[in-house]
Amino acid sequence: MGLTTKGAIGAKTALTLDDCVKKVQDILDAGRAVNPDVMVICHGGPIAEPKDAQYVIQRVNGIDGFFGASSIERLAAETSIKAQTEAFKHITK
Repeated sequence: MGLTTKGAIGAKTALTLDDCVKKVQDILDAGRAVNPDVMVICHGGPIAEPKDAQYVIQRVNGIDGFFGASSIERLAAETSIKAQTEAFKHITK
């Protein structure tokens, strides 16, 4: 659904989650019309956090799952690095 939009270097423009639901459903329906066994997953754009994936998965009929890339490795690293840095910044003498 496009470049991941969350995090420090995420894309600045993207689809909404509702846009993604419609597009993924359209892709799934088209794929299954050709091959009923095709697997369809969602990925990208605003689908960056578990709650985002849950939103799409619960609304797309027949979806097989979610593929995570930057939403699993980059966003997790950014969050933990920021928290660790903040902890060091709060050290007092």
